Amino acid sequence: MDFMFFLQLTLSGILVGGIYALLALGIVLLYKASGIFNFAQGDMTALGAFAAWSLMTWAIDAGLASLQVPIMIIGVIILAFIVAFIVEHFMLRPLIGQPVIVALMLTICLGMAISGVVTVIWPGPGRVLPPLIPTGSFNIGPISLSMGNLTSFIVCMILFGICVLFFQKTKLGLAMRGTSEDQQLAQSVGIKVTVIFFACWFIAQLLGTFSGVLVGSVHILDRGTLAAFGARAFPAVLLGGLESIPGALIGGFIIGWVEMLSGGYLDKALGGGAGEIMPFIIMLIILIFRPYGLFGYKRIERI
Repeated sequence: MDFMFFLQLTLSGILVGGIYALLALGIVLLYKASGIFNFAQGDMTALGAFAAWSLMTWAIDAGLASLQVPIMIIGVIILAFIVAFIVEHFMLRPLIGQPVIVALMLTICLGMAISGVVTVIWPGPGRVLPPLIPTGSFNIGPISLSMGNLTSFIVCMILFGICVLFFQKTKLGLAMRGTSEDQQLAQSVGIKVTVIFFACWFIAQLLGTFSGVLVGSVHILDRGTLAAFGARAFPAVLLGGLESIPGALIGGFIIGWVEMLSGGYLDKALGGGAGEIMPFIIMLIILIFRPYGLFGYKRIERI
């Protein structure tokens, strides 16, 4: 019985970890191409998810319920374009040549600004998304799993696979890989680094939006919940490695697994909250003992 409980927590953690992996992928792609760690990913997730809710409810009210998903997808793509353009054109370009810490502070301020925008436009309690994915549960013997989490996991893995293929097979993806190795060298061979930065922020916003929609389909659509999901992507990134795409996937799974195990075994003894705290304890341990993560590059500086 104890083994079955452990197995249920493990499977549930992996399903939840799929969303962390997708959010971590957006952070990793941006860091690889620009060297910027995006602390605003959770707030970008909330912005995209609430915008998707507005578009879907508008479509339903306008008698276009059958087109709500296409309208939502087109709308969030436009939103991602706008966010990426504003960030790259008006925020990052003036910082070219400035220390990296300036860009890091910019992402923190960006997250706070987006959080304020979300609060002003969508005040009050959380929203409920129109039904998008199956609800209920299914059983594998004595193990019961959420259909919503399983569907979210499958969608996340499909999106993750598409992003990996894009990064490895397309011309723009190869340019992004080249930019990640050396920005000055990439510029010398004709790659427009500003376009690469725009593409990375565009992809990060899209991945955050789709992750937020999946979270909102399983839970209530709440800014705090979405920001918390985005924050738990940070331990996944650091665990897997800041520059490792496979690390983002494995790190997401491990963080989801640790979160579920902590909640299942420690909540009763500690009075709750262990699942929410443990990913950040893991992050602290990683930063102390292995700051480059499981699959990141260990940089050696010669003097």
